[in-house]
Amino acid sequence: MSLPGPYEAVTAIIPTHNRRELLARTLHSVLAQKDVDLRVIVVDDGGSDGSEASIAALDDDRVTYLRHSQPRGVSAARNTGIAAATTTWLAFVDDDDLWSPVKVRSQLEALRADPSAGWSCTGSVNIDPDTRPLGWFQPPTEPDIGSTLLTRNVIPGGGSGVLVSRELTVAAGGFDEALSNLADWDFYIRIGLRSRVASVDRPHLGYYIHPQGMAHDVPRSVREYHYVDVKYGVERRAHGVELERIGWLVYLSGMAYRGGRRWTGMRMHAELVGRHRRWRSLRAIVMGLAPERLRVSRASRMPFEGPPGWATEAAEWLAPYESGWLG
Repeated sequence: MSLPGPYEAVTAIIPTHNRRELLARTLHSVLAQKDVDLRVIVVDDGGSDGSEASIAALDDDRVTYLRHSQPRGVSAARNTGIAAATTTWLAFVDDDDLWSPVKVRSQLEALRADPSAGWSCTGSVNIDPDTRPLGWFQPPTEPDIGSTLLTRNVIPGGGSGVLVSRELTVAAGGFDEALSNLADWDFYIRIGLRSRVASVDRPHLGYYIHPQGMAHDVPRSVREYHYVDVKYGVERRAHGVELERIGWLVYLSGMAYRGGRRWTGMRMHAELVGRHRRWRSLRAIVMGLAPERLRVSRASRMPFEGPPGWATEAAEWLAPYESGWLG
């Protein structure tokens, strides 16, 4: 595997479906990368909102537009991008998330520092529609995380935060097209079992939290969790680990609340109390019973408290994308 140089070629693969305005914002952040020989492949998964015309209007020869005539799912769209890419390094980003201008460069530098690593991840901040930070997710500190990934997803930013060699991507088999919501975790398990990861502990990804996000389809996530459970049963037994179900239920209940499924979220917290003795979930149940306006008001008052320097750094690069951004 060749080491990344300061202007190593990287292909960013963006699956999209009927999110023209969000896609334009995401593309702006991707094309703003510094000190990188960047190419972009946008794979339109059967959309009908005129995204092709918007991309053509950019008149940027770094961007290639591909299209599925019928929707085939986010994993198939990513795989189409992988098949079309020719660069040594690939990066993935969903059509509603944002990158800092030094995201890819920082990851290339991390990979240079650890030549045995075949992929890199970075820290992320959750953002609302006004790009206000809501929370954060730091990357793993240990480079060997295959066993950990068999128990839970420890990679920040869903499908938008990794940079991975094309060689490793192909060896792992790309994305499982039976999965959607958990396709990124499934992919990270397979590359994490094959290679060390080089982490960048900075807030270089804005992960957009909104009810229309794919992760808010809680029933599908439950089905896919069972699929991943069965798929990697042999590997977990070989590594002597088990799925970390408490963290999963906490995450899923949060998705349920944000997606307007408060009774589903409350039921999950009730399971956390009854089966796992997680008493903090009692407070979440009480908040689930509160009027919607009270819960929204409480969430809006909670300050962003990230690791040292994260709040300032994230606010600086997210500023151009605040509410009202027109491109």
